[in-house]
Amino acid sequence: MRVWTIQTPDVLAALSAGKCWQADARACRAPWLPAYRWMAESMRTRLGAPSRSGQMPVWLWCQWRGVAHPKPDLRMRGHLPSGETGVRIELEIDATRILQSDFELWHYVMNGWYLPESLADERAFDARPDRRRIEPSWRRIFDLARCHRRYSGPRAGRSIQGTTWELRPGDVRGAGAFTAR
Repeated sequence: MRVWTIQTPDVLAALSAGKCWQADARACRAPWLPAYRWMAESMRTRLGAPSRSGQMPVWLWCQWRGVAHPKPDLRMRGHLPSGETGVRIELEIDATRILQSDFELWHYVMNGWYLPESLADERAFDARPDRRRIEPSWRRIFDLARCHRRYSGPRAGRSIQGTTWELRPGDVRGAGAFTAR
């Protein structure tokens, strides 16, 4: 599967030196750690356990802005802090190593919100909030066949992210440096 990741130059240097690269919880921003841990647990369930303890997901773009724009546009803001040097690495990774999810719906997880199944479900939850229903609702981010205008559009137009446990030197198909805007 052709995917892209935005990383710092040291990641590309490690891959170019023949080393595998894995994300570490110590590099994760504190406010995002609960959501990242939830994603890591989802990966354990769906992809199997990582090779070492403390590993976190490595983020990929499977479809950045729909099928018409699969790779990230480096002219856009938000890839890295403004002025920071980064690399967009193009990879070919077996689909069995990637957990795909809807990027927009991922924000429900990041913010700890309930992800409704429908407008009726949303209204029912709002009328009787139940914290125990929030985390199980997040599994809906993995249902890429699901299409509900209020929450996500057709798959062809969506931003689809992926996560994997590691990047391997043999995965790399190309790379380009950029300065974040």
